Amino acid sequence: MPRLPLLVAAVRKEAADVVAIDLAHPAGRPLPPAAPGSHVRVRVGEGPMRQYSLVNGPDDAAAYRIAVKLEPASRGGSAAMHRLAAGDTVLASLPVDGFPVDWTTGPLLLLAGGIGVTPLLGMARHAQARGHPFALHYFARSAGSAAFAGTLRSAEFAGRATCHFGLDADAVPGRLAAILAAEGGRGTHAYVCGPAPFMDAARAAGERALGAEALHFEYFSAGETDGGADRALTVRLGLSGGTLAVPAGRSILSVLLENGVEVDCSCLEGVCGMCVTEVLAGEPDHRDHFLSDHARAAGDVMTVCVSRARGPELTLAL
Repeated sequence: MPRLPLLVAAVRKEAADVVAIDLAHPAGRPLPPAAPGSHVRVRVGEGPMRQYSLVNGPDDAAAYRIAVKLEPASRGGSAAMHRLAAGDTVLASLPVDGFPVDWTTGPLLLLAGGIGVTPLLGMARHAQARGHPFALHYFARSAGSAAFAGTLRSAEFAGRATCHFGLDADAVPGRLAAILAAEGGRGTHAYVCGPAPFMDAARAAGERALGAEALHFEYFSAGETDGGADRALTVRLGLSGGTLAVPAGRSILSVLLENGVEVDCSCLEGVCGMCVTEVLAGEPDHRDHFLSDHARAAGDVMTVCVSRARGPELTLAL
């Protein structure tokens, strides 16, 4: 994937543990357009590539605008992003449309939990510009921890955005169910992003109110992965001819990288899709939150960061 150096044009504190960062072309040129729901992959120095959703509207080509939550338990990506200052340079991908909007449906119901508001804010701005009906509901622990709360409470989103702050965790599923029941129908499609418990509650309520085909999700944290026992397996490299042993307790990706096999990766949790690899033989044991049900059933690709094999070996196109 093409990568380009981008200039940190601005860094703003958006919440207690969230900074908003504008990434601009070093020469001040307009950046390639980004569809709503897109993300860019960003590398600081020699660190890992991490993906961040864009909050850009349709006429916002001066910079890619992202928000980053500081995660104390992360592997260092968010801390490096929080140390950035105006004038620094990062390496970024072109926008990846990994959470597309279907504009042929009825109203959009945007359900955001925590930092999951970022892709949905971009969708809201695009819907506003198109005159497409939408409603955005934003859940956060408190107003102080909510990124872009001021933006959503501004005149720009009057009557379109509702903030739900300070709810007990046990109250969130009921509130989501009430929103979906009240705003469903008329061809409504729901787009959901947030932590795993929030997503699970929205999925359960959404399937009852709208049907599974009208639900769209983007996970930013995988939580517990699904799948069977973590057994040892053999990975055959179908293009280079090598064979690698993957012990129980080690990911396929970690063994590949340890042995010099180049694989793009970012989240390491099965949510970003960066490490998706073609499967030439064997049956994957899918444990990700990225692939569609159709792709899983076909069995010809897999996320090597978390998924394994249902049999003793796999052959990958590496």
